[in-house]
Amino acid sequence: MLEYEYSFKVKDVNPFIEFCKKENYMEKSIVSQKRVLYRNNSGILARITTNSQGENEKSYLNFKEADDSEKILKVSKESIELEINDSNKEFVKSLLNMFEFKENKELIRKRYVYTKGKVKFEIDEYQKPQMKVVAIEGEKQEVDEVYKKIEELYLKYKLEE
Repeated sequence: MLEYEYSFKVKDVNPFIEFCKKENYMEKSIVSQKRVLYRNNSGILARITTNSQGENEKSYLNFKEADDSEKILKVSKESIELEINDSNKEFVKSLLNMFEFKENKELIRKRYVYTKGKVKFEIDEYQKPQMKVVAIEGEKQEVDEVYKKIEELYLKYKLEE
């Protein structure tokens, strides 16, 4: 599946959350996440993401083309998620081993997800490493239109590196 995404680091996520609320985006979830990234020499990332909401905890495996650039707009392929459970946990470990994926990085964050039509905002407050990131995903035309609406907000709150 091809993913079309604007993603950028910001000083504060609150103006983007307020934008979503003001523009009638639906709050889909607010979760704590731990994501472990695995790399091999293929240019593909394996990712195990554990979502926690209160007592509920679920883990998922997926794969994504690696893109470590600082570009705001990224177009990449991403697999659908496989929920990890007791019956397939050993398979997931063997799959990562078979394709020589090695643990690369651990990310800890709080993720706010808002949707409207075919557009999804993923607003992240990372504790490890410390940073704030806003991503807008969806189909090209709709995502381009939303980015144009928030470009001024992005320029005001973007993180200067």
